[in-house]
Amino acid sequence: MSDLPAHPPEADELSELFARFLDQRLDEKGHRRLEDLLRDDPAARDRCAKLLLFDAEMKDALEPSELEWLETRRVVLARRDGRPAMEIQRSQELRVGPRARLENSRPGKRRKAAAIFGSFAVLAAAAAFLVPRFLHPVAAPVLRNPGFEITDLSLNTTGNTTALIEWQDYFSTLDADLCEIGRVSGGRVFAKSGRNVARLKRGGHLTQRLQDEHGKPITARPGARYVLTGWAYTDGTGTHVLRPALRVVASGWPAMIQYEAATQRHELPQKDGWQQFRVEFDLGQDLEREPSDVTITERPTLDLKGREMTLSLDSRGDKGSVFYLDDLSLEVKGD
Repeated sequence: MSDLPAHPPEADELSELFARFLDQRLDEKGHRRLEDLLRDDPAARDRCAKLLLFDAEMKDALEPSELEWLETRRVVLARRDGRPAMEIQRSQELRVGPRARLENSRPGKRRKAAAIFGSFAVLAAAAAFLVPRFLHPVAAPVLRNPGFEITDLSLNTTGNTTALIEWQDYFSTLDADLCEIGRVSGGRVFAKSGRNVARLKRGGHLTQRLQDEHGKPITARPGARYVLTGWAYTDGTGTHVLRPALRVVASGWPAMIQYEAATQRHELPQKDGWQQFRVEFDLGQDLEREPSDVTITERPTLDLKGREMTLSLDSRGDKGSVFYLDDLSLEVKGD
């Protein structure tokens, strides 16, 4: 049997992490740390290879059997289009009879076996970290009232209202309203579809808490990417700037504080007719953010991972700028 691997003080963290890995008690943070140690330190890989050999021999000594079912996995990690990709190949082998002991083999074979086990440790740690991302894809958001048609304005004497159902979560503003635009504009502008549109003056905004098809919140996840599409009609004067964002609202008024998981500045030209726009959001791997919008003096940083997100659309153009928005959609962006 292999000698029991030494446990120098500097390897205490590695020993603890690897022991939890063997017992299948390692959490996601621990997987990341173990993966970093194995990737960056050849000595750590060699030590884990010896631990794997020792663990396997202990199990064989304590629970000997003449029948062995061997399953081998080959894991290939790569990046495709900037995203992590993984391929797993599996083979199985049935062995009847005693297993040849490694200490009786030649030194070269022992080093080769240790290298194989070391490589397996690296790949196993990485696979355990990445597999959940493939088994549990990013949930797809479903916008509520995306075409602004829930409210019937036919009996409204002015043809507009500042009540925007589903689009005033956390905040409301007098610079955003719902319009039956054909009547409000005197027949100059008509909705892209239906009768209603959202109108944003400079400083106006729409805000909706994101949910999936089952009504569960959409939370910030590392590496998640989304695509916002819709139609805009520019009116008024000046530069027209739409600033969409995926935000986490930590506190509302009066001590308002928000964080942006992702945001884009989208400038649209002044022209007649509806323009389709497309905005991509990439949350990235690091979700620690400083506040983007605050009414307090403190500016604490916050890790947004697992926090519920909202979609915000802000009009940030010149003073005379006006946006009409219709038929919005937010989808998960694939590879």
